[in-house]
Parts: sequence; structure tokens; C-alpha cells
Amino acid sequence: MCKNLKHLIKIIFFVIIYQNLAYSIDIDDGGVTTAKQTFTSADTTITISNSSTLRNSLNNMININGQDNGTVIIEAGSTVETTGGKSNPINGNAASGLTITNSGTIKSASSKAINLTDATTGTTLTNNSGGVIQAKTNTISMFGADTDSVTIHNNGTIFATDDDDDGTNTIKSHDESTNVTINNNSGGHIYHTSQLAVIVLGGGATLNNSGKIENKDGPNVNSIGMSGNTGATLNLKDEGIVIGKINISGSGHTIKVNHGMGRSYYYNTSGTGTYDLEDLDGNIIVKGSVGSVGQGGNEILDEQLGQKSINLRKSISKFKRSEQYLNQEDAWTEMFTSFEKRQGEKESLRLEHNNLRAGANIIQPGQNSNQILSIETGRQEFSKDHNIDRISISTGLLTDEKQSKFNSNSETFFLLGVTYNNSTRRILTNTTTSGLLDIDDDYFSYDALYGTKFLNDMIPDISYSIGYSLTPSHEESHYYKWEKKDFINASVALSDEYSILSDDKSKLYFTWLADYRQVVLENTQEFKVNNVSASYKPDDDLSREIILTVGLDYEFQPLENNLFSVNLDGLYSSQETYGAQAKLHYKSIF
Repeated sequence: MCKNLKHLIKIIFFVIIYQNLAYSIDIDDGGVTTAKQTFTSADTTITISNSSTLRNSLNNMININGQDNGTVIIEAGSTVETTGGKSNPINGNAASGLTITNSGTIKSASSKAINLTDATTGTTLTNNSGGVIQAKTNTISMFGADTDSVTIHNNGTIFATDDDDDGTNTIKSHDESTNVTINNNSGGHIYHTSQLAVIVLGGGATLNNSGKIENKDGPNVNSIGMSGNTGATLNLKDEGIVIGKINISGSGHTIKVNHGMGRSYYYNTSGTGTYDLEDLDGNIIVKGSVGSVGQGGNEILDEQLGQKSINLRKSISKFKRSEQYLNQEDAWTEMFTSFEKRQGEKESLRLEHNNLRAGANIIQPGQNSNQILSIETGRQEFSKDHNIDRISISTGLLTDEKQSKFNSNSETFFLLGVTYNNSTRRILTNTTTSGLLDIDDDYFSYDALYGTKFLNDMIPDISYSIGYSLTPSHEESHYYKWEKKDFINASVALSDEYSILSDDKSKLYFTWLADYRQVVLENTQEFKVNNVSASYKPDDDLSREIILTVGLDYEFQPLENNLFSVNLDGLYSSQETYGAQAKLHYKSIF
């Protein structure tokens, strides 16, 4: 009997131990529960589900009570709430290893919806999409000096309702806290209405923002604060929005920007603290506030000029075998349209963009020289909300063929051009109520092209060209100013065409061209971001390019006095540009 009693005592002891290690509370009746829930042992889990509510006019409705490895789960549609001016719906003070997962609502009638003061190792708060965490002040508090290793993941909404300016923050960490990380992910929204910062990063806290952080008092007050001397880190990522200034006090802080290569942004800062800047995508970042501007408008000027030269040379080849040239008749006109797509590359800061162009090349035959008029319009669309619309007009001369000492014929062209540029870009900024700002710029650029081709029936034709481009200083509508930019490039090319069909009605040619372009003289682009000077010099890989085009040129004469021709070209370049061009010519003789 005594032996059986000992076994019974052991069984009861192990059952008690097991219950303490895996103690769980489920509130799932779909109604309102008013009893305070206090953890009395480690490894306790409370789950509120089935649109149930835990509510009362009491502090600490869920009190972790300093127990380790507690878990709180609020499912979608369920609520934990204090009323009557009471605080701390969830009090995780001095807890270690606490896990809180919210898909419902956590609401405080006063301060601290979630109190993580002095919470330590492994404490994690996850606010899922659709989840709401709100309080009157200090919605999530980590204000204890012993707060260590706390991580917050926000995909929902976290906000404070009090517009009193004496002490309202939404999330705040202590200046002596350590290893605090706040991830405001895409879709996450953290805000309040107060003169104080929405989020205060004390100590070595890190904020990664891909969502929206907003001070609803407007962009002239603080949104993010960085304090203490341990060195907080602010990572501005992806398409994340910040509304309100970044206030910096103390020392050793770091602001890193990861909005993508070519993205333009401007963030206003305040305070007297010290900080370092880094753009993780390689964009030039300017200190004196935090700013950068995509270089697309000037980085591709030499590429544009090179393509203009190729387009003209191919049109001249068609003109030279036309009836207008042979018989010195009226003007020869060719309409064209093209599309190119260039891939981006982070190492060289090569910006991804699409380029759509349309225009006409018109050549008027003459006895000693031929007059050229080229009209072109187009749009370049860069990957980070920057577009440039262009209209250009060029005019010049094409000489007749002449015998050279190399026993081959040659032709030479010279062209002067002017281009009207209309630039529009959308930037990320904390200076507007939307976190975005559309800015524009109108300016002219000028260019000159000179080229010669040597023609030979035995080998491919050899040509060269020299181009010059000048863009005077100009200023965008906000923040960005550009100084004069000019350069000289040179190119050499091999090209040829082969007749693969010829009869009374039709002719078909196969054409190809290989062109090497190199910038031979270029000034460094000087620019300013909100009157702070900076400079940009393109990577060497961007100053040279090999372009290969192949195409088919078809001529059809359905009637004696009518001629129709179409040319289709494919393009590939060493700068990972892919493209296609179509040209159309029609002639009716009456």
C-alpha cells in the first residue's frame, strides 16, 4: 500500500510539472471575457480566437509577470483591450523569450498597448497584415535600460492617438537598450499625430523601413528620431515612405539607403547629432540632409549620339541606291521607329531603361552635295520613375562620292542638331504629405556629327564618326541642379549589304553593321542636391560600347511609278541593350 502511494505521488508530481511546462489558455467563445490573465509559470501560451474579446477597465489584461518563453496569440477578429484610462493590455515587462503574434486588435485606453520594458533575449513581436496595435501614448515601449534582443515585425498598423506634444511616441527604445530591431515591412503603417517623433531609436536600435512611417502633423515635424551615443541604424529600403523629418541627436548613427539603383530621393534631417551615410545600391549619396539623384539624363548622352550616327549612316546607304539619288530628283524621305531596352548593372551603375523613338530622315539630292534634315522624337523610361521626352532636329550635308587614293569611293556627312528635353521624375521624400514628389525640368542640348564611309566592293565598308554634345547648366523644379556637361566620342564601324533577291518587282537585301564607340573626352558631371555639391564620373565600362545590327531591306514596286520599301533591323550591344528598328519608304511618281 505504501509503495502504491509513492507511485501515485510521483504521477501527480509529474502531471503538475508537465502542466507548468505546457500551460495554455484559450479564449475562443466568441464573447467578451473580463478576467485578467496572469502567467504564473514559464512556457505559458494564451490564444484569443473566434472573434473573442478580452476587455476590462484594468491595467495589465495579459500580464506575462516576468515569466520566460511566454506566447500570446491574437487571431484575426479578436481583441485585447483596456478601457477606462487603463494601460498595458499586454505587459511583457522583464520577460525573456516572449513571443507575441497579433492578427487582431491590441488597444490601450492610455499608454503602452505592449510594454516591453526590460524585455530580454529572444523577445519577438509580429503584427500581421490586418493587425492593429494602438494606444494613447507610447504604443510599444522598450524604455528600460536592460532591454536587450527585441525584434518587432510589422505588416499591419501601429499608431498612437494622443496629439499631446509632451511625450507621445508610437515606438520608443531606451538610449541604453541593445539589439533592438524594428522591421516595418511593405504594407506596414506606423504613425501618430504629434510634434514628437513617431519612432525613437535609442541605443543601438535598428529600423528597417519598407512600409510607411508617418507623422500626421505634417512633413515639418519629426517622424524618426535617432538618439544616444551607441549608434542607431536607419535602413530606408525598397519603396518605403517616410513623412516627417529625421531628427538626429547624440553620435555614431548610420543612415543606409536601399531604394534601388537610379532611385532619386531627398530626406530632410534635423538635430545636431552625427551620422554616416551609405547608399547600398551604389548611387551617389549627398550629406546635408540625405539626397541622391539618378544619373540617367546625362549618363546615356553618348549612347544616344552613337545611335543617332548609326541610324543616319544606314539611311544614307539606302538613299545612295535610290532613284532620287541616281536621277537627282526630289527629296528622299524615310520614316523610322525603334525600341531599345537596356539591362541594368549595379557594378557600373548602368541604369535600366526603355527607349522608344520615331522620326524621319529626309535627304534632298544636289549636284555637289545633298542636304540632310533629320527629325526625331522619343521617350526614355528609366526603371525608377524617371522619364525623358525628347524632340530633336538636325540638319547638314552629305557629299557625293569621290575617288580616294585608296582606290575606293567615300562619302562624308556633317550634321548639327538641337534637342529639347522634358524630364519628369518622381522622388521619395519626407518633405510632402504623401512621401512622394513629382519634379520636372526643361532644357536644350546641342550636338554635332561628322562621319566618313569608305566603300569597296571587295571588302566590307569601313566608316568612322566623331560626335560632340553639349548640355548647358539647368535646374530641376526641386532640389537638383546640373552644371554644364559636354563630351566628344568617336566610333569606327564595319558594314555591308548583300542582294539576295532581285527581279522586276522586288529586291531583298541582307545588311549588317558592327560599330565600336568610345568617349574620348568628357568632363565630370557636377551637380547639387539642395545646394550641396557633388560630382559623377561614369564608370569606364559605360564610356565604350560595341553595337551589332543585322537586318532585311525589302523593296517592292507594284506599279511602274510606285516604290515601297521596308527595313527591319535587330540590335544588340555590349551594354546589354536589345532593340529593333523599322524603316519605311514610299515613293509615287506622277
